[in-house]
Amino acid sequence: MALTECARAQAAQDVAGRILAWPVYRAARTVFAYVAARGELDLGPVLCDVLASGRTLLLPRCEADGAMTARRVQTLDELAPGTWGLDEPGPDAPVCAPGRIDLALVPGVAFGRDGVRVGQGGGYYDRYLPGLRGVAAGIGYDFQIVDGLQASAHDVPVAFVATPGGIIRCGQE
Repeated sequence: MALTECARAQAAQDVAGRILAWPVYRAARTVFAYVAARGELDLGPVLCDVLASGRTLLLPRCEADGAMTARRVQTLDELAPGTWGLDEPGPDAPVCAPGRIDLALVPGVAFGRDGVRVGQGGGYYDRYLPGLRGVAAGIGYDFQIVDGLQASAHDVPVAFVATPGGIIRCGQE
């Protein structure tokens, strides 16, 4: 679905407001998020809040071996275009193991209310998320919630999906 720049900005503001007020987010000390690309919802206000509150912000870096790592950043100025042209932390940024993450905010192409998440097809998050000890929350537009979405064998589900319209606890109607 094509959205105007104004509609994208409003959706990003709405989802950020929901996340910032969410008790799961407020309790998280280590947050793994993403820098928006290819029409993904912009989490800029959330990233800035994590940094301003003194919590640990981790952002993904795609490594040469095809793995994704979560790397700590102190400021968003540290980011530079990396694999696939996406802004990511540099190779010297400290790596954090998935077991130390309290909350992972994960982009996707589509989400089911049961937690099914379909990504861009690279499998980066599906390979990374199984080691997560904290909560995984998908981030998407309201129209990305799809009934009857079928999971592939490698798709890793999320526990929540945050959209501009609200935060859905997956598996709970």
